Amino acid sequence: MIVPNPPSLRRRRLVSALRRLRTEAGLTIVDAAEAAGFSEAKLSRIETLRHMVNGDDTYRLAQVYGADQQTTDALVQLARSSKQRGWWAAYSDDALGRLTDYIEMQADAVRIREFEEGIVPGALQTRGYTEAVLRLGLPDASEETIQQRLKVRTELQESARSRDLRMWVILDEMALRRPVGGRGVMADQLAALISAANSPGIRVQVLPTDMSGHPAMGTPFTLLDLADRATYVYLDTLAGGSYLEETRDVDRYESAWEALQATALSFEDSTSLMETIRTEHQGG
Repeated sequence: MIVPNPPSLRRRRLVSALRRLRTEAGLTIVDAAEAAGFSEAKLSRIETLRHMVNGDDTYRLAQVYGADQQTTDALVQLARSSKQRGWWAAYSDDALGRLTDYIEMQADAVRIREFEEGIVPGALQTRGYTEAVLRLGLPDASEETIQQRLKVRTELQESARSRDLRMWVILDEMALRRPVGGRGVMADQLAALISAANSPGIRVQVLPTDMSGHPAMGTPFTLLDLADRATYVYLDTLAGGSYLEETRDVDRYESAWEALQATALSFEDSTSLMETIRTEHQGG
């Protein structure tokens, strides 16, 4: 028996966005299909991921649903790209680990806001730091697996830089003080963070250890703002990555982000603290 490949994340996102637009427009599947010139069966299969939706069909549906031009263009592009193989397709599942969905979402993101507690965010990690994290997290992995995962993470960073992806990172001070890979590795990592913080399109804030607490304690998360104006929450755990798209869930994390932003040190004070901690690692 041949098992069909599961729909790609891009295709699932596209269908979810189209379904949401239809619902917001107050149209039933019957009404929408008639207005778009589809059969009811075709639109039903599209919405249940049993029928591919191309760029032309996406455009017609977006027009029927009253989407603005920016949203329409983004959805049409998403429809076209859902059939394309991204750079990550060249890597094995073992090399990609649990990053597959995240990589695909980042490829379509225009802005990323990431909160981390015990670790430097992956997008701003140095190679030495990433390698140390991988070896700690995968003590039984082969050298080939470690090197392949390093390549994936390096290519993910390069992809973000090539697209001038806007990034806002908030991380806990302890992530900067913990000598992952040794003090030399951490000194280099701090230097890279300071450089990133002074780069256009990247913001870095630090949560000081002397603060009493915050709404996202124990819950690192990433908000991805996509070209089609959708925002997703990505959660990374030892068991794998998952994402949230329901408005009520996204709003909860948006509120947590606003609280973190207000609680963290200013950009200037964050950079100053990173410089101090870097000096401490250099002297250790």
